[in-house]
Amino acid sequence: MSDILNIVFGSQTGTAEELAYDIQKLFREKGSESQIFELDDISMDKLEQINKLLIVTSTTGDGEIPDNGINFWQSLLAATNLNLSNLNYGVLALGDSSHYDFCNAGKIIDEKLQTLGANRVIERQECDYDTDGSIEWSLNFLSLI
Repeated sequence: MSDILNIVFGSQTGTAEELAYDIQKLFREKGSESQIFELDDISMDKLEQINKLLIVTSTTGDGEIPDNGINFWQSLLAATNLNLSNLNYGVLALGDSSHYDFCNAGKIIDEKLQTLGANRVIERQECDYDTDGSIEWSLNFLSLI
């Protein structure tokens, strides 16, 4: 698992999930091996073993993590002694800027990973209402890992 790019998604309405699969298809066309999971499929033990991680997440409600990422987020939030120093990651956050907590799910996951020592290889991409810029950002991410 360690050398494979892991793409994980948190999606409430399906947009982030669809985008994650589009990115995986693009990466495969570029010759990059990857696998895809829902956020909740990633345990903290598994997270410590991952070297390459791309997170695609929407924000729901009042700045909350999507339903299929709540368990992941609660585990991450409670983690105090994870060693994520080998984790190279990027966060692609989807949201709607008319909401107060625009892209908050991506922001808080990104900040917590940083706190735990993970290495952000590219600045977080925040997409407003649509996915414009996400493919270009993803290709930049791929070139950096």
